[in-house]
Amino acid sequence: MTDHQFSTLSADLRTLAGQIPLHWGNIQNNKTDDQIDMFGIESYAELTKALSPLPVDQQNYLLRRWYLWKCAQCDEYLFYVNANVQRNPDPCDKAYDIVIDGNIYFDVKGTVIPQSMRGDAETVIKDPRQMIDFFYDHQSTGRRYDIQNRLFIVHHSFVDTARELFLRCAWQSKRAIYNTFCTNAKNIQFYHTHGVNAGVVFILERQKGVAEGVIYGM
Repeated sequence: MTDHQFSTLSADLRTLAGQIPLHWGNIQNNKTDDQIDMFGIESYAELTKALSPLPVDQQNYLLRRWYLWKCAQCDEYLFYVNANVQRNPDPCDKAYDIVIDGNIYFDVKGTVIPQSMRGDAETVIKDPRQMIDFFYDHQSTGRRYDIQNRLFIVHHSFVDTARELFLRCAWQSKRAIYNTFCTNAKNIQFYHTHGVNAGVVFILERQKGVAEGVIYGM
């Protein structure tokens, strides 16, 4: 992704944030994923045209999946623009998305605090190990299932959990937070579980419109 592509896409995603379903509307599975060529669709207009023949639950599922995939591309970009970060040159390789300092490999995964843990979000933010294990133990089955080093970007609004997608688009704040993570990565204490290493960056909103970052283990 180039600077221009990021600028255009990130602005479009921010504009669309209020139109994307907050819930999947369907169980994540390969059959539904294969209803459209999602990874060949670059624009929202193309997507809505491709979705039009499908039932509403599948439309909602694929709309949300496409949107989160595009947010993930922007997140990865904001990591690999840092001088000590390289991206995986093979976008189909599931082993990792970025490598920091030449030896810290991560698959970057944008997500939220699981619903069952949101009632005690402050505790989760202080010690996210139980949440991390939950993510590995309850991940989607099918072709997306894998166990690798993961960096979880966890979005949570104390103002209103429905603002998740606006937080995912807090690009300016994320740029600074990810830079701090990459600069200090070699000194961060990652959580070793399931035979791999996991990191967490929380993107939090305690005051409406103000995003802040918490890096676990730093």
